[in-house]
Amino acid sequence: MITVLMILEIILAMAVIGSIILQTGYSAGISGAFGGGGGGPSGYTGKKQGVDQLLEKFSLYLSIALAIVTLLLVHYWR
Repeated sequence: MITVLMILEIILAMAVIGSIILQTGYSAGISGAFGGGGGGPSGYTGKKQGVDQLLEKFSLYLSIALAIVTLLLVHYWR
């Protein structure tokens, strides 16, 4: 049981990392902090659309599953 939970923990952790990395950022990055980049209207409203919205929900559900598996792993570790 512990081995299955450990493997599931690793898979879920990698999936959470991947889903977060695949999301696009909304800031202009380091250049935006110093007043550069993103000048003028770009047509981007700041709302999440399409794949970003799906990835946000997916990463939320994966994070919840990771927390549950972690708690189960701690429970059965004894």
